[in-house]
Amino acid sequence: MLSALQPRFDLKKAHLLPALMAIALILSGCAPKTTIQTDQLPVQVPEQFSMSGSKQQSPHWWLEFNDKPLDEFISAALSTNFDLLAARERLLQAEAVSRQAGAALSPTLDYSSSATESRTRTDGGESSSTTLRLGLAASYEVDLWGRLNAAQEASIYNMQASSEDVQTAALTVAAQIATSWYQLAESHSQLELLKKQQQVNRTGLQLIVLRFNAGQVGIADVLQQKQLIESQSGEQAQQRATSAVLEHQLAVLGGIPPKSLQLDVQPQLVQLSSIPSTGIPLEVLNSRPDVKSAYLSLLEADRRVAVAIADQYPRLTITGDLSTSGSASQLFDNWLASIAANIVGPILDGGLREAEVDRTTAVARERFYTYGQAILEAIREVEDALIQEKEQDRLIASLQLQLNLANETLLNVRDRYKQGVEDYQRVLTALLSQQNLEQSLLTAQQRRIGFRISLYRALAGHVLNDPMNGLSPIGQTAHASTQQPEKI
Repeated sequence: MLSALQPRFDLKKAHLLPALMAIALILSGCAPKTTIQTDQLPVQVPEQFSMSGSKQQSPHWWLEFNDKPLDEFISAALSTNFDLLAARERLLQAEAVSRQAGAALSPTLDYSSSATESRTRTDGGESSSTTLRLGLAASYEVDLWGRLNAAQEASIYNMQASSEDVQTAALTVAAQIATSWYQLAESHSQLELLKKQQQVNRTGLQLIVLRFNAGQVGIADVLQQKQLIESQSGEQAQQRATSAVLEHQLAVLGGIPPKSLQLDVQPQLVQLSSIPSTGIPLEVLNSRPDVKSAYLSLLEADRRVAVAIADQYPRLTITGDLSTSGSASQLFDNWLASIAANIVGPILDGGLREAEVDRTTAVARERFYTYGQAILEAIREVEDALIQEKEQDRLIASLQLQLNLANETLLNVRDRYKQGVEDYQRVLTALLSQQNLEQSLLTAQQRRIGFRISLYRALAGHVLNDPMNGLSPIGQTAHASTQQPEKI
């Protein structure tokens, strides 16, 4: 360690300080550069998606369902969901770390004070005196190689990534709520359908009993119809359990205990509008918070490499002290000032700093590949949702056609059964087919809504205002964002 110490401030040697500062400024322009290519995409992004609509998607994508109760539930949950609240606290932690890193670029100034009392006993008696001391100590590290600045930039990128993570969490919560909401709507609809089907089957049982009493059919027909009715009672029990579980899920997502959820309006399946405009893939990637978080994490890792490289070089620290001491009446008569410039650099460290450079470089490469994977996953999610909804439309059309044919078949075999031309087994087969198709159609409609939720989620950007100051959805409370993440 080289040091230039000056116990007392000497004006004759004060000219050395500007020279040291000039050297420091020159060296600071020689900060080492990293080699990670953060300005390039890891993968080739297609120019367009396989399908696209014409209508632009709302930032609050759930509004596209035109379902006011769902909108109200999601808007409330974005302020009360505990996962979101925890994510916001992680963001506040990252913001505090960023401020700590920025503080290292500023000088520090501390004060000290002390009082010492001494007693002296002599033949002439006892005397005492009090000595007071006041002092100021300043310190400043010159950022020769950009180490402190790189550390601050890394912490800012980390904070911005945490902000994107809050947005990702908000999107996830909204998608989970919407999915559970329409699963609950399907469960309620299935329960009502089962009740109607059971009533139809009871009416059919009355007809069969009449024919049995008339000796036209055997007891097996009656027993089979009763079994069918009872099986639907079991299916209703399953649907009630499913509805209760889904209500519990919604309650937890809304930040309230299970069994505490009170829905004023029962969820209903909705008709979907045409698919939204999928836009340009690169624009979608620039808007998706999970992809932006991966990119910002890459930038943070790149800056950590710069910190590790700069840590291999000397540090220049300038310190200064100003103090005075004496009795109360003479306290400000005796001043002592000192200033020092210390240069500290590694000679032998057993390869510690070089290993840290290798470690941080590997972390940066890992983040680069993670960023590439995030891009691929984002594109895949859009394409998956598009093809799933397209084929689901075909499935629903097929199920509707099958149901129409099943209705006609059931009417035909029932008439023939009443005439005694057809046996009951044919009627039962047609009845089961028709009722199963009714249930399958409801499930298919719910799954189509689920695929649309996936598409909206895959195309969505920010849904919150400033996550640093609150979790209200965009448009409800105006906040100015203080940190803007970089574009991909």
